[in-house]
Amino acid sequence: MGTSTYLGDVAARASLLETGLLASMYSMFAGFFHGAALVGTQGVTAKEFTALAAPWLKAKTTFLPSQAECMDKGDYTTDVQSLALNKGGLDHIMRISEHQGTDSLARLIEGIQNLRT
Repeated sequence: MGTSTYLGDVAARASLLETGLLASMYSMFAGFFHGAALVGTQGVTAKEFTALAAPWLKAKTTFLPSQAECMDKGDYTTDVQSLALNKGGLDHIMRISEHQGTDSLARLIEGIQNLRT
């Protein structure tokens, strides 16, 4: 079993935090399932892909605290990875996904690209 965590006096806060966690989980699984489908078009099994994806995804979670700091400050400037660089990566995923016939995530990425902060 898990542990209890006090999240404040406002009951809606706990529900909202849970919803945020669920949104994070479903987004991660959607990306994983799409990745598995994408590499599956070339005969890579989901098990083979998982052996690469699980440690890779775990390593990416180490970036969450620094990303949270940027979000809380509202300062997204960087000299490491520009928005253009990341957009290029998302464009690549969309093109390859459509080419391989696995474009469901490509439509999701397109929606994300259209978000404005």
